[in-house]
Amino acid sequence: MKTLKRFANIPSVLTLAIFLTLAAGAAFADPPSRVVRLNYLSGEVSVQPGGVNDWVAAVMNRPLTTADRVWTDKNARAEMGLGGAVLRLNAETSMTLTNVSDDIVQVELDQGTLNLHIRHLFDGETFELDTPNLAFTVLKNGDYRFDVDPNADTTYVTVWNGEGEATGQGPGVKLHRRQQASFTNGTSLQSQVYDAPDRDGFDDWCQVRSNREDHAESYRYVSADVIGADDLDNYGTWRPTPEYGNVWVPAVAPGWAPYHNGHWVWVAPWGWTWVDDEPWGFAPCHYGRWVFYNGFWGWSPGPPVVAVVRPVYAPALVAWVGGPRFGVSVSFGGGGAVGWFPLGWGEPYVPAYAVSRNYFQQVNVTNTHITNITNVTNNYYINNNNTTTVINNNNVQNIHYANQNVAGAVTAVPQRTLTNSLPVARNSVRVSPGELKAASFTSTAPVAPQRTSVLGVNTNKAAVAPPPAAVARTVVTRTAPPPKPIPFEAKQEALAKNPGHPLDAETEASIRQMIHEPAPAPKSTAAQPMHPGATETPTGMQPHTAGQPPKPGTPSQPAVASAPATPGHVVPRPPQPGSQTPTYRGTKEAPIEELGGAKSSTPSDKEPRPTATGPVNAAPVTPSHTLPRPPQGGGQPTLAAPVYHPNPQPTEHVQPAGHNTEPAVHNQENEPHTPRPAPPQPLYQSRPPHAELQPQSHPTASHSQQPRGEAPKEHNR
Repeated sequence: MKTLKRFANIPSVLTLAIFLTLAAGAAFADPPSRVVRLNYLSGEVSVQPGGVNDWVAAVMNRPLTTADRVWTDKNARAEMGLGGAVLRLNAETSMTLTNVSDDIVQVELDQGTLNLHIRHLFDGETFELDTPNLAFTVLKNGDYRFDVDPNADTTYVTVWNGEGEATGQGPGVKLHRRQQASFTNGTSLQSQVYDAPDRDGFDDWCQVRSNREDHAESYRYVSADVIGADDLDNYGTWRPTPEYGNVWVPAVAPGWAPYHNGHWVWVAPWGWTWVDDEPWGFAPCHYGRWVFYNGFWGWSPGPPVVAVVRPVYAPALVAWVGGPRFGVSVSFGGGGAVGWFPLGWGEPYVPAYAVSRNYFQQVNVTNTHITNITNVTNNYYINNNNTTTVINNNNVQNIHYANQNVAGAVTAVPQRTLTNSLPVARNSVRVSPGELKAASFTSTAPVAPQRTSVLGVNTNKAAVAPPPAAVARTVVTRTAPPPKPIPFEAKQEALAKNPGHPLDAETEASIRQMIHEPAPAPKSTAAQPMHPGATETPTGMQPHTAGQPPKPGTPSQPAVASAPATPGHVVPRPPQPGSQTPTYRGTKEAPIEELGGAKSSTPSDKEPRPTATGPVNAAPVTPSHTLPRPPQGGGQPTLAAPVYHPNPQPTEHVQPAGHNTEPAVHNQENEPHTPRPAPPQPLYQSRPPHAELQPQSHPTASHSQQPRGEAPKEHNR
């Protein structure tokens, strides 16, 4: 729970409301105030929701949370946003969101390449990235890159900007701006440190997207912690209104209405969750309110930006329509009907899941203008002896919803559209005013989820999956991970008893006891922070003299005396058999022609085309996981001040055949050939300025022509 220090600068009305309710919420396990959003997809990207064993093809705008896994196949990339931070994956990368909460984001990287961009950290907030060799804790805002070689006992950490600490079974190793380190020999933290290398094509792509997202015009009107707010610039305009302040108006066709083009999925612990088809559709569907003003729909983000409070995510800000007489005159083919429409200005959101009084107030005051939140809370929230939470659905019936009478605002579908995660626009029907008048309003759709509801719209379609070795690989953790989710099949009967409502903590605990699920052991408890007597120079680094590289794989004497390492408890994750066998593609390299590589300055006709994009598409991606590059231009590892050669205006150039990265900022056409040494070596070593460059090739890596910049916009509709 956040402290009062976090709310010190909130306007007085909100401060008083929050102060009065901090203690009341202490007994409840509220859901996180944030999720991870799939911002961008290129190539074949798959997800495995927590609690199920199947992999499905990913879709944009799907919210991800604790225990969800992501895999990017060959020729694929993915970007995930958290508001103040962004995760980007290169090809053939396996990642798990170990823990996503208000205070920590813990990510497991089994193999591949991950870029982490952090715009800002809240007080007490932790970002931890766990690999088979180490657990890395971010200490400052900045840009970080992590590479886990699937074929070697090696993890590379690059700090472009910022600072962090690697921990394992030895003394901690701190890394600073423009440094790179390689870690080998299991969890021993045996390491070598180099100057940060020149950026490759993946780094350039990440930097271009970060610069665009960090300087979004919409941040003038909405908090930068509203996930997806940076996508609004390219798809609409901001307009001032006398009643609602500045509202964002999307560029849409006549007759469009919110929450109509998309589908529903079941995401614990929130329940029914909307996934919008529009590339801009995340922020306006999970924050703020929709208003119908002068004949157009506009999105109001809520109160003025308050930098010290993270806006609270909601699964869908709608009022649900149902009842025994709703849909009777419409042929739905059996199974009943359910409808919804967007909540309007100042209308309270009543969660379908058990929450504390504090959460109830925060999810409303950070998303819309409410004059008297205490009065609203007293009407719609009941706390019985501080042990049982009851949402007062009876009072929901008494709200006069502004949007219920707007033409086209109400969307109605058969209940099977929700359970099967079917596209809403294809299955919706028009609701007559008479039917709507006879309907009742609820806080959720009274529909019990099925397995297809969890997997989403791509259920039963072929999807790529990571190699089995990656799934079973162990990682080091500094923070003990939360318990793994209960299998969905074990919860399904309980969910059916109270349709549409997620299970509370007490019910989940009872189910765990029934299925005799043991408490999960952490994958490693060996991670140690730097002890007070250690310096910031890595103690496991191989000593060397100027002009002579260290011998890879040879342990060295610690630079300073240190405490003995504590044996770790590394628990392997068991294989996860699935009831559905997905298409598996291993890490074996394919020929250049098969991967769409280029042999000349003319792009290949077989170059992969992005299957889903964000507002700004990117260049075709590296065809496979980028293996570590050998030193370039004769540069040697050093701990001296790094030589950095930024180039603010990258230029187009032809990448020679046989190079496995996208064009970097500098010209590498004449780079000298250097045989690949055995690890550890710098991932890609910076070269001295004005070095003579000669072409080089890497027979162990796959290759592709990679034009710089971002390609024309394409969207997954």
